[in-house]
Amino acid sequence: ELLSETIDTWEKTQQPGDEIAGLFRVRGDAFMELRQPREAESDYGKAIRYLDEPGGENADPEERPASRLGRARAVRTLGMAASPSQATQASKDYEMYFGYISRVDDEEDDNDVTNNKKGEGSTNVVSAAIVDGIQRNPYAAWEWGMVQRVAGQYDNAAEVHKLAANAFKEIGDQPRSIICHLDEGLDLAAGLDEGSKSGEVAKTKKTLEEAIDGTVGVDGRDVELLQRVVAKEGEARIALSGVMWGSKEKAGAESQFGEACGRLDDLNADYQAREQDRLKKGRMPPPKVQRLGFSIDDIVGADEASCSRFKNDKFIEEKLVWPSSLQTKVKRFLTLSR
Repeated sequence: ELLSETIDTWEKTQQPGDEIAGLFRVRGDAFMELRQPREAESDYGKAIRYLDEPGGENADPEERPASRLGRARAVRTLGMAASPSQATQASKDYEMYFGYISRVDDEEDDNDVTNNKKGEGSTNVVSAAIVDGIQRNPYAAWEWGMVQRVAGQYDNAAEVHKLAANAFKEIGDQPRSIICHLDEGLDLAAGLDEGSKSGEVAKTKKTLEEAIDGTVGVDGRDVELLQRVVAKEGEARIALSGVMWGSKEKAGAESQFGEACGRLDDLNADYQAREQDRLKKGRMPPPKVQRLGFSIDDIVGADEASCSRFKNDKFIEEKLVWPSSLQTKVKRFLTLSR
């Protein structure tokens, strides 16, 4: 309330724009803490508008990347509820954020990685500067890939998730690297349609299979993170079953689905057994950490893992962020194979 009154006063008295931008960014942060992403998106947008106007150059150097990342994460929190235009804007915000934090000047870079945006006839360039930014914050890179998926930019999402996987690997974070590789395969699967060439289907299957194989031997001390890896593996196997069913590989599709169900149900059973043991022994539950809603650490874990949930449209859209194209492939398999 006090912050809102201050903003109103400063706007009415025409205080310096860079300082008003800072106030809007801070209120945006507060809205995110309150889990009000739409209000946060609006405030971050106002901060960016002031920063882009004359006088904005006087702002603290951290304000521009913080405001861009803030607005992008507000939209990422909305998941599939974000409109295509919101997701496209968020994708641009992430890209600008990585450019701001990069240590590389890419104005004359000759090593750009270019990918076509399916159905849009345009291109997205991941420059050396953006790659450097991704290496500095792979968490935000995974998020970028997710909003590109919502925007329908599936090839770009796959490329960004691949870069995020490499960045996590470089810092020794094997579990999150594997999660990113699995999402890379899911992006490619979402991009397949009736007109996809055999080479595109083969690339998708190979990417998913290699990512799934990569989950073997993943270890670490963070049990909940490892559980999320298994849950994401199950998600990838079910998507793969839909892709294989669509390419007439019925036995392979059934095999992947059966393995996924076994893994997910075992994961959930183990979680339930641990909970029962905790209650029996009177141990306190682990402290609940508020989920941010946009992070790679907010994805489905052991408590929500279940094969049956993949028949629930709300779960696969809201929790897994599956676009309709991917949902349709799996629904077709589940309907015709049962």
